[in-house]
Amino acid sequence: MADSSPVSKSNRPMLKMKQLVEAAQVPKSTILLYVGKGLLPEPVKTSPNMAWYDPVCIERIRFIKKAQAEHRLPLAAIKGLIREMDRGRDISPLLELQSLVFGSAGEKMDKSALCSASGLDPGAVDRLCRLHLLIPVEEDVFDGHDLGVALLVKQGLDMGMDLHDLKFYPEFAEKIADTEIQMREKYTRDLDFKENASLTLELTRLARGLRSYIIDRTLQKKLIEFKGLKKNKNPKNN
Repeated sequence: MADSSPVSKSNRPMLKMKQLVEAAQVPKSTILLYVGKGLLPEPVKTSPNMAWYDPVCIERIRFIKKAQAEHRLPLAAIKGLIREMDRGRDISPLLELQSLVFGSAGEKMDKSALCSASGLDPGAVDRLCRLHLLIPVEEDVFDGHDLGVALLVKQGLDMGMDLHDLKFYPEFAEKIADTEIQMREKYTRDLDFKENASLTLELTRLARGLRSYIIDRTLQKKLIEFKGLKKNKNPKNN
């Protein structure tokens, strides 16, 4: 006897995995990944071997694929957008903010592909991740930004550099990021969702510009204090 289809909260017939695969045009493995990461609602199980999926999964999968294709957003960021959509909010300003924060980082790659492209061995990649010199947005999923840093670090290692000499970068980055978040909270805590997202977008643009400008300009000013390649201990002789 065939299993009868249960209905969703919206009173629509629920779907078997095969039906969802055909309707959404994605493989079963992708659907299971999205469910596991909380991007799709859990299926309703009517028996150990029978699971039914809410038809809302079709529209949600299409949104996920569009956000990935057009905005290059990682799944973790898309999950946040879906959470706000489920609350009935307009996510347009939030989508713009996420696109600014995550940017276009190129094609995704696993650790093996990163090692092949950068010349680093898996042990070195693991060490870079432990030291937070490589910080993939999603665990074991790397992008073009990660590859760019991996290539630079590989050159440093080839020159005999000790990775621990670079630890100050993530340490200071953590402090900067925490302080930026505190500043954002100061100005947005009393705003509604749309105003909060819009102001956060502008504050993020400001922070991104200031970060690179102040660090680079401070370095330039420091280098002026040097004479040749060594620090000038007697500036009056310049």
